[in-house]
Amino acid sequence: MHLFFILFITLIVCTNGQSDNFPDCKSGPLSSFPICNQSLPSQQRAVDLISRMTLVEKISHMITTADAISRLGLPKYEWWSEALHGLAYSPGVFFGGDLPAATSFPMPINLGATFNMRLVHDIASIISTEARAFNNEGQAGLTFFTPNINIFRDPRWGRGQETPGEDPFLTSQYVYALIQGLQRGDDERYLKIAANCKHFDGYDLENWNGTDRHHFNAKVTDQDLVETYLPSFKTCIQDAQVASIMCSYNSINGIPACAHQFLLETIARESFHLNGFVVSDCGAIGNILYTHHYTLTVEDTVAVALHAGTDLECGVFYLFHLHEALDRKKIVETDIDQALMRTFDVLIRLGWFDPPEQQIYRHLNKNNVDTLEARQLSLISAQESIVLLKNMNNTLPLNMDQLMNKKIALIGPTSDATVTMQGIYHGQAPFLIDPVTGFKNLTTGKLINIEHARGCGITHYDKKDFAAAIKLAQSSDIVIFFGGIDHTVEREGVDRKSITLPDIQLTLIRELEKVSRSPLHIVIMSGSSIDLSYIRDSTQCGSLVWIGYPGQSGGLALANIIFGQYNPAGRLPVTFYPASYVDKVSMFDMQMRPSPVNPGRTYKFYTGKAVYEFGYGLSYTTFNYTYNNDTIISFYSIQSLIKNNYKTDRTLISLIRINVTNTGKMEGDDVILAYVTLPNAIDYQIVPFKQLFGFERIHLAINETKEVFFPFTIGAALTVARDASKWLHPGLYHITIGQQRMFSIELKGQSVRLA
Repeated sequence: MHLFFILFITLIVCTNGQSDNFPDCKSGPLSSFPICNQSLPSQQRAVDLISRMTLVEKISHMITTADAISRLGLPKYEWWSEALHGLAYSPGVFFGGDLPAATSFPMPINLGATFNMRLVHDIASIISTEARAFNNEGQAGLTFFTPNINIFRDPRWGRGQETPGEDPFLTSQYVYALIQGLQRGDDERYLKIAANCKHFDGYDLENWNGTDRHHFNAKVTDQDLVETYLPSFKTCIQDAQVASIMCSYNSINGIPACAHQFLLETIARESFHLNGFVVSDCGAIGNILYTHHYTLTVEDTVAVALHAGTDLECGVFYLFHLHEALDRKKIVETDIDQALMRTFDVLIRLGWFDPPEQQIYRHLNKNNVDTLEARQLSLISAQESIVLLKNMNNTLPLNMDQLMNKKIALIGPTSDATVTMQGIYHGQAPFLIDPVTGFKNLTTGKLINIEHARGCGITHYDKKDFAAAIKLAQSSDIVIFFGGIDHTVEREGVDRKSITLPDIQLTLIRELEKVSRSPLHIVIMSGSSIDLSYIRDSTQCGSLVWIGYPGQSGGLALANIIFGQYNPAGRLPVTFYPASYVDKVSMFDMQMRPSPVNPGRTYKFYTGKAVYEFGYGLSYTTFNYTYNNDTIISFYSIQSLIKNNYKTDRTLISLIRINVTNTGKMEGDDVILAYVTLPNAIDYQIVPFKQLFGFERIHLAINETKEVFFPFTIGAALTVARDASKWLHPGLYHITIGQQRMFSIELKGQSVRLA
């Protein structure tokens, strides 16, 4: 979304004030009409309200900043609020007064690294509780344009940090847990808040090589669309039952997303059964005409967007041009009514029209914001997301008792990072614990001297602060370097040009290696892949930790891991590619599979050697896996499997049982990842090298064993053909747990097309 739109619409909202946030269905102008009759279906109530609106009033409610209609007792409503990882600055969200801040959790890329969907649900539940409290004070709306569930296809994408990673299965599991936590709560009669899955679809480019997202035409094969780009939206819409989706800026195969009737109507509504509305990304309706040149006139633009199923606009194109489309008979008033029915239906399901005394969500207040539970969860989620990438000779964790009366140097541009820890789409946090503060707080009373020097900036090549950093390192017993990137390099509107660690940081690391008394410890803050091969291979770098953007408690979470108060178990949710990867593939190339001009994308198709693979992460302890089923190869008949459950991808083939034992000397979590390698397809298409079909995060005491279960279903075994058809083929399906191939499942019989 454009910063221009945020500022413009915020100005409108601030000018109008925030009083009288709800219609009065007890004694207001609408109180005696069906809209206020709670016994009626929500859509019937919405139709009644729309029938009482004039055309001018209807049009004023076709944009996200909707006017008040005083004669009907309808207050103004701002549809655009943000809550990606906590309430965030946006036209509908205000920080101040009794609610000056809201909990700032780690970025979604961090939450993907936890592989803990129970945690994701709990975080979403706290976010929705705080959102309701803000809404009751007139400081937020009830409709939130979150989450971003596009696949992190290319490591240069500036908004990849907003997603849980590169894998469709992980993203689908994430969005299901998140939407349940956001939309469902203690009162099943109402949506807690209305979430929005974005950006539908094929959106993962900001501005690269002279083409920005407003002009980009994503050329996506049917195979990749079904296999990679659609699954997370299918889960969001069909399974999680999200209340809205957002159509994206880009075109898909020549048709702008917000004018794409097949995408919005055929797929989202008819196939996935969307029960809610479609909103455009901000300014995307105008893009149909002005940047994609898909239409020739404003009235045609309005018509194709409305007929495609775009019900609500973030922007003002509808406001200015719906009348013209009506006058020229490109649309009819019932088209507008249909769109309004979908948006008002969601407000009704949110309880916007119903008396507050009947709704528990309407009684949430400042006491439900920034609670002890929220603070604890912000710390826990940050700790669970941190990934230990290297630990040469077990140099970590540091022993505080052995460091008494010694000095630790914290050096680097992210060592005192505060707002940077929040990532993008953040709000006002109640506090921000930077790494320096976290280390000092944890070591208080331990007689450990913690000193700090930044040494350099994130990217600017200026060595003027090197001397102070090197001098500090020379006099210290332990040196920890904090580097990485920030929003100046990766954010909305900005894609990365390279995936290397900035030169100034590598230069400083090499200088510190020369003077440090012991191997360096390296901490990297980023929301995306960085080529860390130098640090991985250097014998002068003892450990390497990736912390993403860990939120308000990030500094303390990191200190707890460095000093062994918490055993790291995060796993990379993306592939860390070598720097040369971006020289081999264009960001414009949406194809997932390798080709002469594309080495393949994500762990499923990348043909090169990764710096660090998807799912990689170390622990301070060790774990052993043993297969708990009866045989090494299990046999199943395809025809028997589908006989009574034809065309269902949830049919169970085998329940895979694994015993996990903590064989080390420290209690801790383990993340168990289950992959399948499909048999070679009969028409020589390229199948994924492997694909994730299950994961579980468990906690184990020393010597403790737990059994975990992974259902291997028909859906996990399906092969997507070039024409997007889904097939169940005979052959061997090899099951890998982590990096260990455990056993195989053989399907016998004839290939069957399931979709």
